[in-house]
Amino acid sequence: MSASASPFVIGQSFRVPGLGLLVLPATPAPTWLASPALHTALALRLHRPGQPSLALPATIEELSRDPEPPTRALLLDADPGGELPIGAWLALEKVLDED
Repeated sequence: MSASASPFVIGQSFRVPGLGLLVLPATPAPTWLASPALHTALALRLHRPGQPSLALPATIEELSRDPEPPTRALLLDADPGGELPIGAWLALEKVLDED
């Protein structure tokens, strides 16, 4: 996976106490999100309107909500300085591990 991969457009985000910020993709989710195993570490770059980009570490996670099928999401292991606005996006820079 490369930096030219399609962006992860943020559809929703919320804090998970003690873990970080869980970010769900807008539809459609980028195809690269489905390939790595769960808990794979990633290097991402956050892009928000009117602000400089920010490098962030994350892992791939899965969220289940009845009656919907499981959805892949990203758990950001850093505080990007507040909630993420809808329409902000994350760019994949590098897959750090694939176990």
